[in-house]
Amino acid sequence: MAVEDVVAQEFALKRYIRAHSAEKYLVYHSTQKRPCGQLIVVDDGYDLFLSLILYPTFSWDEPAYHLEGDPEGRAFSELLVDVVAAEVIEPWGGGKWHLEVFRSASAEPEDWNGEM
Repeated sequence: MAVEDVVAQEFALKRYIRAHSAEKYLVYHSTQKRPCGQLIVVDDGYDLFLSLILYPTFSWDEPAYHLEGDPEGRAFSELLVDVVAAEVIEPWGGGKWHLEVFRSASAEPEDWNGEM
């Protein structure tokens, strides 16, 4: 198993709300009790539109792993996109999708007051 796969397994996407053509997921990481992000998925019948909101309580820009002699690594935020593709986009049927990534200024949605 590749190192990236092992690190990606530390993320968990838990469906919070489900509707006919939309879902909301909370993003968890094994190192934190509270969600470190959320994902909103809307299916317009043709394409999937995804909005990923990353909370500042997690170090998204940090390298997710380090291999001796490997100059390239990927950040946690980059690995999360792979997790979203595998666990959300594929079960929705794959196809064309659009992903927007936002970083919230506040740690919890209740504190946002409509700001991102």
